[in-house]
Amino acid sequence: MKPFTEACLHGLRARLCDDVDALDSYLPPQMAQMARKVADALEVPELAAT
Repeated sequence: MKPFTEACLHGLRARLCDDVDALDSYLPPQMAQMARKVADALEVPELAAT
């Protein structure tokens, strides 16, 4: 449970800072992959221009 919680926190931080690519520089590969999935899930879709 702890690795998943840690990945969620890293993913949230990466999304808030708009720096998802930096995850690979300071996390082990498996943790970075989980955090990237969390960050991707938190991405807000842009509204279509009308």
